Amino acid sequence: MNRSWFVRGGLDRTAEAWMDHLAATDEARLEQCCETARKMCGIRGKSEDPKPWFYAGLFSQATEDEARRFLREHRVTLAVLPATHDDAEFRPWLAGVSGETRELVARLRGAIRDPGAEP
Repeated sequence: MNRSWFVRGGLDRTAEAWMDHLAATDEARLEQCCETARKMCGIRGKSEDPKPWFYAGLFSQATEDEARRFLREHRVTLAVLPATHDDAEFRPWLAGVSGETRELVARLRGAIRDPGAEP
């Protein structure tokens, strides 16, 4: 799916680099991230864009250092990951985005904690 989507800021290439990194360092975590990405796409609303859900799941196991290294330019994904979502850097950013984006971030944060449950 990642290769067939039009995304902003090269997130498709970033995702490829992330998967290559995991394939070289931790294949079990790669498998877990891919499974979470699949689950996240399955729980989104049917009319919703699957990309934020997919990328949140794909990067769900990133450490704080990995998240910052791979996702510097991708704030929504960076803001929802367990390793980074409590960072003080995101509070002012989140306050300045639309209500729709804040709601999406909240739903993604909830779903990423338990991708088996409804958001």
